[in-house]
Amino acid sequence: MTKSALDLYEKYFQSRHYERLDLFQIIADRFNVQRALYAGSFVHVTPSFVFPDVVYVDNDKQAKQFFGDPEIFKFIAERKIYPQEAKVSFHFADYRNGFDEIIGSFDLLVSQYAGFVGQYCKQYLKTGGLLLANNSHGDAGMAAIDDDYQLLAVFSAKNEKYRIGENNLDEYFVPKSQVEITKEYLEKLQKGIGYKKTANVYLFQKVQYGRIES
Repeated sequence: MTKSALDLYEKYFQSRHYERLDLFQIIADRFNVQRALYAGSFVHVTPSFVFPDVVYVDNDKQAKQFFGDPEIFKFIAERKIYPQEAKVSFHFADYRNGFDEIIGSFDLLVSQYAGFVGQYCKQYLKTGGLLLANNSHGDAGMAAIDDDYQLLAVFSAKNEKYRIGENNLDEYFVPKSQVEITKEYLEKLQKGIGYKKTANVYLFQKVQYGRIES
């Protein structure tokens, strides 16, 4: 990878200790994820170190230049932890307007600091597939009130290490205030609201008829 492209990844993720490699490794170890979609990814290619087929979507010009550098594949090949060749695709697009991928073809949808990815890109996720979301812009809160999703696990971070939690999930997404939480309210707010108990990241499963898919 050229120095400028590598510097961009180093600046925003490595130097900030925010690659979150262990977060993705936990998911890979616990769940059968082969193909992932990362909408609003910027240049955060860490998922490609863990998952063999990742599609990235962003309308940032720096991201377009980054993914256009052929050396990115060498960088990923050096750090990947799976034996097969990495498949990496990038769409220079606003994910809210759609992009050319097969409906229902992804095992994992990643939503981090990029708005309501879980809503706009839901169609690309398989039934039984996973949504990994934080609540910076309210996406996790939106998924929590969406009948198409069910909370499966939460992740807490301590000393830059993530741990998965699967117990007492009903204690999450209980609002501190008495305001009625609706999709319209969260869309207008464009940020996460206060909850009595929170986690760093949330893992949902796309469900059918209100039940978890095995």
